Formats: sequence, C-alpha cells, structure tokens
Amino acid sequence: MARNSTYRHYNLNKQGRQTLNITQFGGVDFSSQRFNVASHRAIDLQNFLYKDGIIQKREGYEELFDIKPISYLTKSFDSTETQSTIINVNPVNFNGIWSFVAEDNQKHIIAHIGNLLFEITNHDNESIDFIPLSNEIATFLGSDNFPYHRYFRYEDYKSFAFVGSNRLWFLGGNKFMVIRFLSDGTLSIMPVEDSEQTFIPTTTISIAYKNAITSGRSGLDYANLLTMWRKNTLLSGIGKKESDYTRTLYYEYTLDAPLIVPNMDSEIANMLAVEKANRFSVLSNKTKQALSQIHLIIEERGEY
Repeated sequence: MARNSTYRHYNLNKQGRQTLNITQFGGVDFSSQRFNVASHRAIDLQNFLYKDGIIQKREGYEELFDIKPISYLTKSFDSTETQSTIINVNPVNFNGIWSFVAEDNQKHIIAHIGNLLFEITNHDNESIDFIPLSNEIATFLGSDNFPYHRYFRYEDYKSFAFVGSNRLWFLGGNKFMVIRFLSDGTLSIMPVEDSEQTFIPTTTISIAYKNAITSGRSGLDYANLLTMWRKNTLLSGIGKKESDYTRTLYYEYTLDAPLIVPNMDSEIANMLAVEKANRFSVLSNKTKQALSQIHLIIEERGEY
C-alpha cells in the first residue's frame, strides 16, 4: 500500500530572515550545552585562540626539528635471551611526548617516536636534538657486520605514560617500563615486571603449622600480576592439638601457593621423561638462579 510523505521544506524568504548583531565576541564556549551558548559566544572555533588576553587569529605551525629515521638493533627485554642482529629502521611517527622532573632534579622531555623512546635536549634553543634512550654505550655488529646501537623496541602507535616518584612510567604496547634519571647522572630504563621497582605483596598472614591449636590464617594483599613473587607470614609458638599423634622432625606449614619459578614445570616434566630413558638431566641455570631468590626469614616478633 502506497504511503504519502508529509515532509515539507521550510520556506525562507526575505520577510522571514532575522539579523543578529554581535558587538563583543567572547570566543568559543565548550563548557555549556550548544543550545545554551550565549549569542556572543561560538559553539566551535578552529581558526582563533585566546592569547595575551584577547582573541587572536591562529598562527601557522613552525617546524623546530626534522627527525630522520635511524637504523638500530632490537634489545631484548629478557637479558638472558640471545640478542638479534637484524637491522631495524625506526619510523618517525610521534606517538606521545611527556615532560617531568626526574630524580636528578632536572627537567626531561621524553618522546615516543616510531618504535623507540627519545630524550629531547636543548629544546629552548636552535640546537634541539633527539637522543634515543639507552643505558648501553657499546655498539654491536648487525647482520651486515656494521656496528649499531641496541634499543628497546615498542609498538608504533599512540602510547600512554604517567609520572610518579620523579620517574616516567611508560606503557609501550608490549612492555610496562620505568625510566629514571638518577642523581648520579646515570640513566636507568627497564621493564617494571619482576624488577626491583615491582611491589611484592604479602598475600597471606598468620599461617599456623599443621594441626595447630588455633589458626589465625587470613588474606591480606592481592597477588601482583607484574611479579611472580609473593610473601607469606607464619605463626609459631601456639602448640599442637593433643589429639595429634603425628611425630615429625619439623613443623609443617602450608603456603598459599607452590614454590615454583618460570619454566620450572616444563623442565621437571622433561627431567622425568629423560630419567625414564636412563639419561642424566638437571634444572637450567636460569631456574636455579630464580629458586635461589626464594627466602625464608625467621624473625622474633615478641610476646603476644
């Protein structure tokens, strides 16, 4: 069945036109709803800006520095991995720029350009420069047998960073990094994950031993996904139940997580498979080093 349209375009003639005279223009108003903006204010403004107390025409941009692509080698975030000799060329896309006062009490400007981080120096004069961030001075041979510097490689898109404790905490799309300019003049740039900057939570407190008279076990902190480590506190000196006939040389405590390190499960499974084949196998040095960092601290807290 056909339907008739009731739409009619408005008829604007000379008699229906109105004129609005604006004697004092007050600039753009983004703080009000568009229908509530005063008649002497604009709802959008791209060609003018408020400068020196008056509305002025927006000036053009001035090119301060023309950054060139650089060739470099990628530095692995894991220091134990074999370093690549593949040569990369860094794009020149500006993905973010931040300014902060570091631990050396100096102002630093850091820019994320392409896949790398740069420090902008001499930005107040004509000798402005962009220096790729690295805490390595040495160069390494690339696949063409020429020397190149190594840098951490991040994703090439808009990034985010924030300042805290006079440090820049940078999220580069693949790693959460902390950039520090120390008071001794050195630069420190490292992943936050499993570093000395990472907070190790105390996940469970007052863990009593097996068959204790009482138990005050309770949770405290959530596990931190940026570190594999956690702390447990143990409670002793409370005695065992009289009905407990278990005789052991040591007191038994059940922690809230097994004592493992990365790749330990796969290495143990491989050891078991190798032993069945009557061959000798041991844990890797990396796993042994990680296991050696597990500590049991016994402290006397006084009488309760």
